[in-house]
Amino acid sequence: MDTRDILNRLRTAKSAHLGWVNRARALIDGKPVDKEKVPVMPTDCIFGKWYYSDGRKLASLPSFQAIEEPHNRLHAIYQEIFDLLFTNEKGNFIARLFDNSRKQEQRREQARQKFLELQQMSDVIVSRLDALERDIRVMDQRLQQTGKKPAETGGAQVAEKTQAVKSEIPPAATKPAGNPEPAASVEPPAALEIEETEQTMFIDLGRPGE
Repeated sequence: MDTRDILNRLRTAKSAHLGWVNRARALIDGKPVDKEKVPVMPTDCIFGKWYYSDGRKLASLPSFQAIEEPHNRLHAIYQEIFDLLFTNEKGNFIARLFDNSRKQEQRREQARQKFLELQQMSDVIVSRLDALERDIRVMDQRLQQTGKKPAETGGAQVAEKTQAVKSEIPPAATKPAGNPEPAASVEPPAALEIEETEQTMFIDLGRPGE
């Protein structure tokens, strides 16, 4: 997966999150929205499914790690909203019959107040997603500056270059048996180390962070 694919999937996940927030708002306002399309659990929404699957390839980045806590908090707030709106659906017919419209509107107003907290958490998530996108772009720019190819070349490219350098290193000169001297060690060029370091950065970007 190259940088373009990673960024596209990140943006898709962000759009899914914003869609979830809009459906939650519509549900609170009494609009006809299937509550099943606004999952309560943080691992069940579309964004959460990305974060805990494909998104884990970015798990080594602090900006990715910083998203989990506000996302969990957002869903905890929504659990409170969900309970306010749908608690009586779990009761019997008599309980729902005596739950008059005034009480329903009171709970809906409480849900609207909770939604303000939820919106704040959503803003934090979007801000941290933007930071994550910037981090990915910076890493990609560094690789481009060193002339490296996209991450799908993997570690094989580094291994091939290392082997090529080793094959160019001449063997130690043979000394007469009477005058043995230790063979001088030959270090690979410094440029190779730089290339390996930059390659490792990009491989980390594409490696699952389990």
